[in-house]
Amino acid sequence: MYIARRPVSGHYEYSLKESYYEAPYWKSKTILDLGPSPEIYITYYSEVAFSIDLEEKLEKLGYKVDQWELEKLFFRFLNPEAQRIITQFTRPKSVKRVRKKFTLNEIHPFDIKRRIVLKFGISNPERYMDIPYPFLSELCDKSRDELENYFWDLEDRLKYREKIKYLMAIFGLSYISSRASQEEIDKLFINNFCQILEDENFRMGVSAEELHKTYFCRYMWMYFDMIPFFPKPSKVYIKEREVYSKAFQLLGIPIEDLKRASRKELLKIFRKKAKELHPDKGGSHEKFIELRKVFEELFKIKRGNYPP
Repeated sequence: MYIARRPVSGHYEYSLKESYYEAPYWKSKTILDLGPSPEIYITYYSEVAFSIDLEEKLEKLGYKVDQWELEKLFFRFLNPEAQRIITQFTRPKSVKRVRKKFTLNEIHPFDIKRRIVLKFGISNPERYMDIPYPFLSELCDKSRDELENYFWDLEDRLKYREKIKYLMAIFGLSYISSRASQEEIDKLFINNFCQILEDENFRMGVSAEELHKTYFCRYMWMYFDMIPFFPKPSKVYIKEREVYSKAFQLLGIPIEDLKRASRKELLKIFRKKAKELHPDKGGSHEKFIELRKVFEELFKIKRGNYPP
């Protein structure tokens, strides 16, 4: 169960929803419309004492929930003092949380990328996307609607400059040349934006129009609001882009595939290509040296100790 928001004529409409599985995707359904002001369901007895008046209504709909569950759902709608007290006196449980076993194949790469950037605040998430971090299990068994609301809530916690860095990282803008014009940057953003919208595996049954109108509109708002404040990419990212471009020219493997490849997979690719280009096998000496240098740079990037 989660609270979803939807932009409608300059404001948000909220609803209580849940995800359910209907092959081949997880989908969502509305349990209860909460309107534009979910806080109307909160009754305060003092500045910090309150109850959320939905238990009976939800029970009639077949959902048994208690105040603790409702408190977690409605936390963002509580007054600041109530939030402060709850945060102050809520202690992490001593028992380790049991996490769902999962594989990275269960999660879309764009979701992995966003969660890694939000978790670590990095600009180069591609090098970490082959690592099954336990916190990624939070992305399993959720509909596209629930996932987008999950990310939206986390993104709201970012400070302004953090949002700029986040947007650049998830849409691949960190690697663009410092000589690129604004038109070229806009083109790259729109291209990457549309690629995700067109990906049925990402949409999970939601239409591209609905995904854009209800969820991804926030990225458009963020992008065009933040353009004047975009920092120029550092030399590190420009250099990394050059390395990936050279690797693509040598191997014919798409840059995105090279970024996703693990070190083990890269080593396998290198060995295969090295056999083809090795001078003892009749290959080009210059090409063989170039291949070795490119793979040395790729491994430095993957190890996280780049630049040299």
